[in-house]
Amino acid sequence: MVIEQQRAVIGITQQRPWIEVQESTRPVLALQRQMPRLEISGGGVSVRVDQTECFAERGYKPPAVFADECVRAGRQAARDGVARRTAEGDFLASIEQGAGIADLVVPEEKCEVVLALLPRTRPTIEVLEEPLRFTVTPGRVTLDFTPGTVSVGVPSWPYLQVYLQQEPFIRIQAVPEKIDLAV
Repeated sequence: MVIEQQRAVIGITQQRPWIEVQESTRPVLALQRQMPRLEISGGGVSVRVDQTECFAERGYKPPAVFADECVRAGRQAARDGVARRTAEGDFLASIEQGAGIADLVVPEEKCEVVLALLPRTRPTIEVLEEPLRFTVTPGRVTLDFTPGTVSVGVPSWPYLQVYLQQEPFIRIQAVPEKIDLAV
C-alpha cells in the first residue's frame, strides 16, 4: 500500500491600519505676569545737638535771654550813671566845703578772671529716627490657554484575507503485487 499526503497551505493577505493625524490649529498658551514690587519709604534720621549749657558756661546765651539781659543792663547802667553823676556832684560840693585830697582817692576794684577752654558739661545729642514703611504689591501670573485642534482620519481600513492556497489530500493506493490474499 502506498499512502501519499499533501498538507493544506493557507495564504494570508493583509493591510495594516493607517491613521492620519494632522494638527489643524496649534495650541496657544498666553502667559502674562506682573512682577512683585516692594517699596521702602521713610527711615529718615535727624540729629539734634543742644549746646546751650556748654555755651552758657562760656558766657554765651540764647538770643532771647541775651536781649533781656541787655535791656536790664542798659536800665541798670542808666541808673548807675545817674547815681555816679549825683556822687560826682556831691564830691564837688564837698570840695567847696573844705574836704581834703585824700578823700578824693577812688577805691581799688578787684576783678576775677576765669579761664576755661572746654565746657564742663557735654552737649545733649538726640537721634530722631523715622520708622521704615514697607508697601508690598504681590506679583501675579495670568494664564490663558486655547487648546489646539487635531483632525484624525483613516484613509484605508485594515483588512485580513485568509484563503486556501493549496488543498490538502490523502491518497491511498493498493499495489496488487504486494497484497497477500491468503487467509
